[in-house]
Amino acid sequence: MDFFRFLKDDLNICLNKQQTEAIKVSGKRVLLEACPGSGKTTTLVTKNAYLILCGKTEPSDILTLTFSRASARDMEKRFYSLFRNLIPRPVHFSTIHSFCYGFLNYCRKKQILVMPELLEGKQEGRKLKILKNIYLSIKNEYVSEDALEEISNGISFVKNKLISPASYETEYIDFPLIFEKYEQYKKTNNMIDFDDILSLAYSVMKSDKSIYSGYASHSFVHVDEAQDISLIQHKIIELLSQNRNLFMVADTDQSIYGFRGADPEYIVNIKKLYPDTKIIKLETNYRSTGCIVELSNNFIMQNVYRHPKRMDTFNEKGKYPIYIAVKDSRAQVCKAIELLTQDSEKKTTAVLFRNNLSGIPLVYKLIKNGIPFYIRDNFSGFFKHVVVADVFNFFHFSENPDDIECFKKIYYKMGAPFSKTCISYLESDVGRDSNIIYALFDIYWRNRDMREHLFRIKKAIKKIRRSKPFRAFDIIINELCYGEYLKRNAGFSTVFSTLKQLADGTKTVSELKKNLKSVKHEIEHSYKTDNDAAVWLLTLHGSKGLEFDKVILIDLIDGLFPSEKSLDNAAAGKREQYEEEARLFYVGVTRARNEVFLIAPEKLDGKAVNPSRFIKRFLDPVFLPGASKLIRP
Repeated sequence: MDFFRFLKDDLNICLNKQQTEAIKVSGKRVLLEACPGSGKTTTLVTKNAYLILCGKTEPSDILTLTFSRASARDMEKRFYSLFRNLIPRPVHFSTIHSFCYGFLNYCRKKQILVMPELLEGKQEGRKLKILKNIYLSIKNEYVSEDALEEISNGISFVKNKLISPASYETEYIDFPLIFEKYEQYKKTNNMIDFDDILSLAYSVMKSDKSIYSGYASHSFVHVDEAQDISLIQHKIIELLSQNRNLFMVADTDQSIYGFRGADPEYIVNIKKLYPDTKIIKLETNYRSTGCIVELSNNFIMQNVYRHPKRMDTFNEKGKYPIYIAVKDSRAQVCKAIELLTQDSEKKTTAVLFRNNLSGIPLVYKLIKNGIPFYIRDNFSGFFKHVVVADVFNFFHFSENPDDIECFKKIYYKMGAPFSKTCISYLESDVGRDSNIIYALFDIYWRNRDMREHLFRIKKAIKKIRRSKPFRAFDIIINELCYGEYLKRNAGFSTVFSTLKQLADGTKTVSELKKNLKSVKHEIEHSYKTDNDAAVWLLTLHGSKGLEFDKVILIDLIDGLFPSEKSLDNAAAGKREQYEEEARLFYVGVTRARNEVFLIAPEKLDGKAVNPSRFIKRFLDPVFLPGASKLIRP
């Protein structure tokens, strides 16, 4: 058959020169560098069809791997929607994890290994529960949810990067010991976790290559989103593709999963690893307007760890992205709502943010304005966060100053060095059922410093009881010294300020709880929303692979995005983290077809902040006549 005429006449797929070359190319190793909106998925699934329909190979000879389940499903769906009638036999689309798990089950059936139980299989949260117990046994204290998440992510990072636990940079000095005890627990109980699937599969493949050949002898190995896969995944792909044809689709400018062990340097250095690799570039963006493409192209060129390429487009010039400076987070939400409601014509719109907590105050206002929304990310951690529990415990204690159980949860977070002995006294029959602050005065009446702390706490608790919730947040953070506790725990301040925004305008604690319950309910309901009119609320990571008519980026503040850590490292000559955040910004703005709005609050929690330097870097290169540099509402 004349394959390319068939694509054009029957399927209305018109390929450009580079796409056609990528489909027809033969060779042991090919890298397709694909800019945003360049049709890379269409190119990849069409290449699979070309190999089959033009007699180059059989469907069973092609293995197509990708990073995420969503990408694998999308490719499979697109492939069969186009070619199902011509290619009835299945082509294998899979994540790397799923493929490796299938391989391990094959090894189990062949009695090559005893298959351990998958830790994350039947009981959700089992891994975190094990880590909680290990942390408690080592530190003799309970681990916070944020610390638990960092430890869990650290274990995954170490395994995916193939590094030692001791070399993992974290504030938890006991991390190597936690890692060791976690591995020992799994070994004792014959378990593996999600990351061990890769480690174990790699170990078996490496020990005897004939085992893999018996499982699946694919002549062609195709890899999508190759910039997002980790070192151990690259190593597995190396083994799978030995003496076979390897076709990788990647973009070094869209590598944004460093926290999972992904590293664009592997793709950047592909010619050093495999000198015979042929590189083809898809540089035409079919998605975005000329202005968005031009600014995005200039912005990403600041990065060093990339393959040089220049994105262009045949689309109309369109509107320049607009930077909007607003007074504070409250004004930011109001401006976002205004932008979401100003168009009469039907448009797809997304609000993107660095931290998913940024979406919660926006959800509340969307509910108030009757605007449907869709959320892909999981926000459940916010509602169970220790900071949320603390705030409501402060409110409860102000109304119930004799509640010892409540006081025990917050006493060490109020800036006073209460001893455990005094807590034991309060729990005794003598200290029970009395006003706790007065009982503490009895204990510490000879200690001048403690008396001053108690006068401060007594006054603050009284103010909280008499204040509206929004004002009470300031009392908690300043006069109760809870702000010092927040500073000692990364990310806690963001949770506090997010909850404070939900308190804005409320008169009672009951009303605040009602707001929180409403937001939680609507977020849970939004997962089921399938409405073209719905606004998508996404983290920048969650927006990858999607596109919208209008994109609004919020919370663009220096120190948050890019983060303080990445700025400090960049100043010291370590640019890797800064460049990844620049790629994340690039991914965000290139989701837009027509319009981009960049919003930056000038104050955060009452303190002056600077707009993200990404805004200036993004807009500065051109500032042509007609470009909207700044709007101050």
